[in-house]
Order: sequence, then C-alpha cells, then structure tokens
Amino acid sequence: MKRIAHFFSIVAVGCLMFMSSSVSAQVSVNGKDCVGTWKTVDDETKRTKSHVEIYKRGNKYYAKIVKLLDQQTLKDSGEKRFEDIKCTKCPADRGLGKPLYGLEMLWDMEKSSDKWKGGSIMDPKKGKVYTCTMWMDDSDSSGNRLFVRGWVGFFFRDQTWYRIK
Repeated sequence: MKRIAHFFSIVAVGCLMFMSSSVSAQVSVNGKDCVGTWKTVDDETKRTKSHVEIYKRGNKYYAKIVKLLDQQTLKDSGEKRFEDIKCTKCPADRGLGKPLYGLEMLWDMEKSSDKWKGGSIMDPKKGKVYTCTMWMDDSDSSGNRLFVRGWVGFFFRDQTWYRIK
C-alpha cells in the first residue's frame, strides 16, 4: 500500500511539473515574454515614434499606445500637445476621431510555437490594418528586441521594437 501511495505521489508531482511548464510555455517564447512596454521605431522614417504596451487578455495579446515621442507627428497634427492628437485615418471601428493615447493598435494575437500571430496591427498614420506576426530576436538572450511584421497579400512591413526597462 505504501508503494502505491508513493507511486501516486510521484505521478502527481510529475503532472504538476508538466502542467506548470506547459503554462509558462504558453506565456513566453523561448523563455521570453512579449508582455511589457516597447519603444517603436518607424520602419520608413527610422524615427522613434511611440511607446506601446503589450498586454494579455484571456489567451490573446493586445497593444495600445501609451506615449507619443515623434515631434514631427505633433507638428503634422497641428495640435499643441501629444495628448490631443486624434486618429484621423483609423477605420471607424478602430478609433476614428479618438485620441492616439490609449488607442489599441494591435489585437487578437495568439501564441503559436515560437511566434505570436493570428491577429492584426494598425498603422494609425495611414489608417491601414495588416495581418500581424511577432517574434523575439533569437540573438538577444535578454528578450529586449521584438520583431513585428504586418502584411497584406504579398506586401509587408517589418519593425523592430525595443523593450523599455
């Protein structure tokens, strides 16, 4: 009887270890998690544009703009403060006329193998929505670089985002 009880306790511990490793694998890719605040750099102008916060809701990942940084964006908007800049080209269901601060610009991303995908990303400046894939830079063991690709058909744009400490 003691052997059976010992056997079941070993199986129970093994199951708990397996379940806890499965949960952590769902949250991170190669031990790196995308949740946090990231500095975005425009792939076309190479200027630092904003800080975005990636967060998890349920089993999906989302991102919203938490800070604007590009002085040219402020100048082009005609506003005096970043907080007053509105999304003038966003689709109606994605924030048309609403402030860029707090605007959800990435949504419905799901963890899949070594990437996050299945969701969409929006370029508020152009009002375009792209299918999105994100993955961590394998050469960066600290998890401080995130590659973000948005595409429509065969056309795509890549950006590298940098984690804010």
